[in-house]
Amino acid sequence: MFTGCTKQGNVTVTGSVLRDGKPIACSPTGNVQITLMPDVGANEQYTTRQARCENDGSFKIVEVPPGKYRIGIEQWDPTPQIDKLNGTFRPGDSKVVCDVDGKTPLAIDIGKPNLGL
Repeated sequence: MFTGCTKQGNVTVTGSVLRDGKPIACSPTGNVQITLMPDVGANEQYTTRQARCENDGSFKIVEVPPGKYRIGIEQWDPTPQIDKLNGTFRPGDSKVVCDVDGKTPLAIDIGKPNLGL
């Protein structure tokens, strides 16, 4: 779920990353990281936003300008040696693109073949 706007029109992004409706299981030293990368041209400057998912798959990222973002998801397990998702959802290559508008939650299920694109 997205919550209200913060300074300069930025929003707090909350949501979840799941696999087939369940949180992605990690070892005690592992984590799932989500990266919001603005969907901009190659020569434009941008800042990515990152967060770690909680054990239930939820995440929260504050101070995000509204817009279109490519969503990167990596499962570092054990931290940080191996991305158990094999780079499939690496931030620069991920095919998951979402609009961040301050109204709609991000609900990403990597087990779904179409991911709602």
